[in-house]
Amino acid sequence: MTSESSLSGSPSSGLGPGERLQEERYPPFLRVTFRRWTKWYLEGTESFWPFSDLVIRFFIGMWFLRSGLVKAADWDTAVLLATVEYPVSWMSPVNAAATGLAIELIGPVLLIAGLMTRPAALAMATLTIVSQAVYIPTTTNLIVSAMLIWYVFHGPAAFSLDRILSSGFKASALPLARPTVIAWDWSREYLAPIVMAVLRIWMGVTLLTYAEVIEPPVAVMTWLPVTIFSGFPGWLALVSAAFFFTGFGAVIVSYGLFFLIAAFMFAGVHPNVTFFPFLFLAIYEAKGAGVFSADRGILAWLEKNILFDRDYSEIPERWPHVVVVGAGFGGLAAVARLKRLPVRITLIDKRNYHLFQPLLYQIATATLNPADIAAPIRSLFRGDGNVRVLKSEVTGIDPDANTLTYGNGEQLSYDRLVLATGATHSYFGRDEWGPYAPGLKTIEDGVAVRASILNAFEEAEASGDEARIKRLLTFVIVGAGPTGVELAGAIAELAKVSVEREFRTIDPASARVILVQSGDRILPAFPEKLSQEAANSLEKLGVEIRTDSRVTEIAETHVQIGEETKLETETVLWAAGVAASPAAKWLNAKADQAGRAQVNDFMRVIGSDGGAFQNIFAIGDTAGSNAWEGNPVPGLAPAAKQAGAYVSRVIEAELLNKECPGPFAYKHQGSLATIGRKSAVADFGMFKMSGALAWWLWGLVHVGFLTGARNRVTVVVNWAWSFFAKHSGVRLITEKEGS
Repeated sequence: MTSESSLSGSPSSGLGPGERLQEERYPPFLRVTFRRWTKWYLEGTESFWPFSDLVIRFFIGMWFLRSGLVKAADWDTAVLLATVEYPVSWMSPVNAAATGLAIELIGPVLLIAGLMTRPAALAMATLTIVSQAVYIPTTTNLIVSAMLIWYVFHGPAAFSLDRILSSGFKASALPLARPTVIAWDWSREYLAPIVMAVLRIWMGVTLLTYAEVIEPPVAVMTWLPVTIFSGFPGWLALVSAAFFFTGFGAVIVSYGLFFLIAAFMFAGVHPNVTFFPFLFLAIYEAKGAGVFSADRGILAWLEKNILFDRDYSEIPERWPHVVVVGAGFGGLAAVARLKRLPVRITLIDKRNYHLFQPLLYQIATATLNPADIAAPIRSLFRGDGNVRVLKSEVTGIDPDANTLTYGNGEQLSYDRLVLATGATHSYFGRDEWGPYAPGLKTIEDGVAVRASILNAFEEAEASGDEARIKRLLTFVIVGAGPTGVELAGAIAELAKVSVEREFRTIDPASARVILVQSGDRILPAFPEKLSQEAANSLEKLGVEIRTDSRVTEIAETHVQIGEETKLETETVLWAAGVAASPAAKWLNAKADQAGRAQVNDFMRVIGSDGGAFQNIFAIGDTAGSNAWEGNPVPGLAPAAKQAGAYVSRVIEAELLNKECPGPFAYKHQGSLATIGRKSAVADFGMFKMSGALAWWLWGLVHVGFLTGARNRVTVVVNWAWSFFAKHSGVRLITEKEGS
């Protein structure tokens, strides 16, 4: 085994990656530290902003709405107050009261919904400012006015109708629609930061006034929320004012003031505290100090001198080039960590999406849409300028020249190469079965299988041949691992629950679902007790289980089991075996029977001569790794993610000249399989479970593994609809005619 302490150099430069990084103007550890800090500063607070924005709009809206409902309940008193308490010189009392009531009833609803947010915020801010000027001045009025003025220029966040409808509104034929949306975007980008800078100065003046450093006229004092800082010692007010004036450390300052004001409130020092100062600080924390601030200058310097990842054109060519082939779980896990380093990353995949394969069978059985379990690869890295995505297929690798060939003969050099190319179907040498027994590996497979299953019911309904109807309504699944078991259960439920009452001349519930397994039990990787539990659940759904049954022939209208049993069917699904991608062949590397490239303890690919390629790693289904108590690492998503994260740590250690991590050790996080809508089995080693509780756990785990909030929400909604309505809503046959 090759020593992990020695690093091979890059043939193109004659220098090891660690040496090349040392040539940078700033040390690698400083780059990594600044990158992590800046990513947190730029993106960490922003990730919580949509939720904070929703809370802020809700509380402001409810504050106005409560006042409006009180006035609506006692109109005479509202008119009297407009006449005596807060008359508006340019409006009659009735008109003033009616205008105020309309704003307080309509504005909050629009603000909370995020619909026409800017006009609503402008009207509500105007009402509050008028109230501050002609009625009783209050700190709450000032803070609410400040937040509303900021909303006039910034608008709402993602959880709002304005943002959801903006693209459609912009492309509509409505007069001035496009210029309006463009103006809103321009205002959010350029004017809102200026408004925040003005509000920051306003807070600084307020603190200086509180500390008695300045003494503005009484007319000005009316517009300074001095009471927010009641209880602050003078020196603390001066320090806080300095932070506001300079715009340094907005995140830290907002958190600090949040806890200080809360502490003084609980100590009884702060009078008449409301929730609104905390909401204002939440905006300041999330959106930053605005233009002309120390924070903005520091971040600009970091982007120019340290990060270089805001634009791909600014990435130095001398940065080491890491190529990752495959955007599955392992490939994405590797890139997620590597992208924080001063490296150039190229991610290559022959498809433009990342697919959550464990739920692919739910596309095949008409429960989910393809978009529910897939995400465009580019969208996952749109904020990472040092990550380049190529939609192409690798055709060869030259480990001596450190290059790979892809597409139409294009070549790409690399300093480190991570192969995460996954696996495909294996028919154990009987590839002629493929056209009659499709498997599930891609979205195209899922859509084709869905069409095959649904067409079976449709053709049976249209057929007058009893023998063919029986053949069409017989579904055979070959292989009883988790995929086969889940397919069998889902097809049985589709036939007996979802489409039971939708056909007139056939009875879908009479369909036969046959699960064929060559071994002596289903789910052989699970404990025997859980296998039996799963078998019992399948049999309750009407699934026929045939163990110790080896398939010897698959044809267009039948499946032969052994020498004697022949199953008449036109729908066969393959879930029996997989074969690795040809990555090992590209390298002429050692491979196991499934074609997986053999790797050493550090996930480096082992060549035909027994030595490991220093710069080439293989992970996931591409790698044949015995890093789990001497057993092969299972082909599960958690295993691929662990391997991807581990390889990225090895590469990071090499590039930064740090101590290399120890050998890869897979940590088994458990195995799950579902059987229909109410039952599943779960094996977590010493902890095992089955039934409804395991089914809920299975759902939570799979939703958690999905990529993106949209996919998680969509899948939960679709599952809820399918569960409670007993209806699968994606029963569309979309295959080309004649295919």
